[in-house]
Amino acid sequence: MKYWVTWGISSAIGLLMLMSSLAGPHLCSPVVGCMVETIMFIAIIISILLIVIRLFKKNNLKLITPLILIVFFTPSTYFYLSNTI
Repeated sequence: MKYWVTWGISSAIGLLMLMSSLAGPHLCSPVVGCMVETIMFIAIIISILLIVIRLFKKNNLKLITPLILIVFFTPSTYFYLSNTI
């Protein structure tokens, strides 16, 4: 049961980020940037590290949460950066 709650929350966050990345042109600071893409890159890197670490453990159910985040955050980051002015 706890895995379904975690997967549901991860999917909801990923879907929200994907929908917000498609929301049109984003105005960002030329110096700092939007900071959303930085958070997405950090989440992608942490998810990849978690997948590598959890591949060597026996519990394969714990691989699903980082995979959900990678599946949603990678296209979200691409769409967000392509729509930034």
